[in-house]
Amino acid sequence: MKAVGVDIGGTNIEAGLVNSRGKILKRVSVKTEASKGRKVVLKNIFNAIDKVITKDVKGIGVGAPGPIDLKKGSIGKTVHMPLHNVPLRKIIKERFRKPVFFDNDANCFTFGESVFGAAKGMKNVVGLTIGTGVGSGIIINKQIYHGRNNAGELGHIIINFDGLKDTKGISGSLENHVGKLAIKRYSKGIAKNPLELYEKAAKGNYKAERIWGNVGKYLGVGIISIIHGLDPDVVVVGGNISKAWRFFNGSMKQEMKKRSLFKPCAVVKSKLGDKAAVLGAASLVFSPKNIYRN
Repeated sequence: MKAVGVDIGGTNIEAGLVNSRGKILKRVSVKTEASKGRKVVLKNIFNAIDKVITKDVKGIGVGAPGPIDLKKGSIGKTVHMPLHNVPLRKIIKERFRKPVFFDNDANCFTFGESVFGAAKGMKNVVGLTIGTGVGSGIIINKQIYHGRNNAGELGHIIINFDGLKDTKGISGSLENHVGKLAIKRYSKGIAKNPLELYEKAAKGNYKAERIWGNVGKYLGVGIISIIHGLDPDVVVVGGNISKAWRFFNGSMKQEMKKRSLFKPCAVVKSKLGDKAAVLGAASLVFSPKNIYRN
């Protein structure tokens, strides 16, 4: 059995031809070109799928940036994606004449890790993908949990009610304290971005190591709050910031231990890396219980 998995990002659209064992048979990356408008982005999505699709695929799974409307198969208003209220699932189905499954990209990341990655075989999983912001997904009994529509926005749980503010003036969220923008603020005068901060820490720079340690503390506060609420089998951490795992893992787990009401589940680094979202999108097709299709 084969499926196409698509991960729509603000910079690139990733597409892969995937078999039911989780092997990516073919993979491409196409520029999103979001600044050029809706028609160009749709054209690029079609182009990415065209490059990997075969006649025998069961369907197409699509991971899109949230917020999304699962029932309509459309993307909500986002800053960098000109697809607001476009019935994306329907359009892709009409173009390729295949069943189309649609979900949030962070849900796809988490689902991919639960089917093929670090959480394989586990029933209840939380995934956090840390980059510019913090995306997240919740798996309960091996299925994505959506709540009424948008469950899983765990990057917006409040860990410090009068802490750092985001661009909307909202203070204290997990994302505000561990995402890329927060790390840039912590690094002022030391590094220009998280990558440079990582490289300095790797060379033994004490200040850089200390900043990553503080990131770990904030992440530990957020994760233990999530564990107290959901008590999953595992929490999987991915995204670009997770590349600095060795510099924040220790302080993260120390903070969790200090604040835990019971023995917490394992917190592990993503096994699939940048393949997780494509594999998770394809897994929407393989999952027989998925209802969000057209």
